[in-house]
Amino acid sequence: MSETNVRELMERTSHKRIHNDCDFTRKNYYLVCGFHLEIGVCPLSTLGFGTTVWDAALALCQYFETEGITFPDKKVIELGAGTGILSILVALLGGDVTITDQPTLLRQIERNVSFNIPSSFKSRVKVCALSWGRDHTLFPSDYDYILGSDIIYSFDAIPLILQTLLHLSNENTVVYFASRMDYAQTVGYGYMIMSQYFKTELVCRYKVKDINVYKMVRKTPTPGDLIE
Repeated sequence: MSETNVRELMERTSHKRIHNDCDFTRKNYYLVCGFHLEIGVCPLSTLGFGTTVWDAALALCQYFETEGITFPDKKVIELGAGTGILSILVALLGGDVTITDQPTLLRQIERNVSFNIPSSFKSRVKVCALSWGRDHTLFPSDYDYILGSDIIYSFDAIPLILQTLLHLSNENTVVYFASRMDYAQTVGYGYMIMSQYFKTELVCRYKVKDINVYKMVRKTPTPGDLIE
């Protein structure tokens, strides 16, 4: 696939302004995996980074389409879901999805779920608060997939993300992370640390957007290896 096609597939197809809405100022529309996704955003919100659609989330959506990856009856959790676009796609592709982020973003995620997920699929989707490295133990350790897009942007967050991953995953869990390489030093350090506990493979690079997609699986631990 050419870089031009990748650029087109990773960008919104259209958008419209919204007035008098307490959550969103705009709706963006995307076509991916045959689904027309309608995502509310508020780019200038005081809620911060989670109120806009980031390229790394679109990169994972595009990667799943290109590779024909689906999630029938698979148990999936997304960390730092933001608008929820990635998890919404995974639910439409058959996954039983837990969408997590900060408590202040849950209302917006729930509304985006309501825009896109048919009532017959609603039981497959849970929207929950999860603070990395703090309340991760409230969640199980039997997920088939763990997803994250552009969540490695702070050195301080890296050990918290790692601790959370180690709790949520098992030897059969597949982790897909996508990262813009704007913060190459932070991102590189993060994956170096995680590679001590996970077999880490760069499975795709979108040069036109400067995004790497990584696939990780747990290494077989030896006594004293795990940080939990």
